[in-house]
Amino acid sequence: MFLGRKLLYLLGILLIMVICSAFQTVFWYQVLGYMAPPLLWLSVINYVILARKAPQSLFFVYILVAAAASSSASSVGLLLTVFFCYYWLVVMFKNNFYLESASYFVMINLGGAFVFHILYFTASYLIEDNSTKLLFLDRMTQILLTPIFSIPMYYILKKWEKITKAPEIYMDTARYEYE
Repeated sequence: MFLGRKLLYLLGILLIMVICSAFQTVFWYQVLGYMAPPLLWLSVINYVILARKAPQSLFFVYILVAAAASSSASSVGLLLTVFFCYYWLVVMFKNNFYLESASYFVMINLGGAFVFHILYFTASYLIEDNSTKLLFLDRMTQILLTPIFSIPMYYILKKWEKITKAPEIYMDTARYEYE
């Protein structure tokens, strides 16, 4: 039963990730034209990093990045490299400052969108022959829209966690108890 709940949780998160990627890459441009979309898939990744313990969440993040890469023009290798660095930055922040709240999640998404763009631009410049362009206004629009759209994402993901009774939530550990 325990493995079944983990698998159901992972499949649901993957489905949410695919829906977010599709919304960002197809539906958004149909409705709002060429305005840069929020990074909804980054909100899903941030939620998994914040809600799960380190070894398990890294495995989940790699699966989610591979799923998001199918809707991206970026290579899977570049995205996995970027998210390896991104993951550990978020985990280091989480280990020092963690609150389970929507406002904390919004703050992580604001900072995370900014850090993601810096890491992506840097990795693209170092690894690829034809590196990505800066596109300052598009990136700033994404950085500002991502935390706004992360609020409903937080409640959707929380609801999914409650439905699946997902085990091993980060705050369930005895990390904050005195020894």
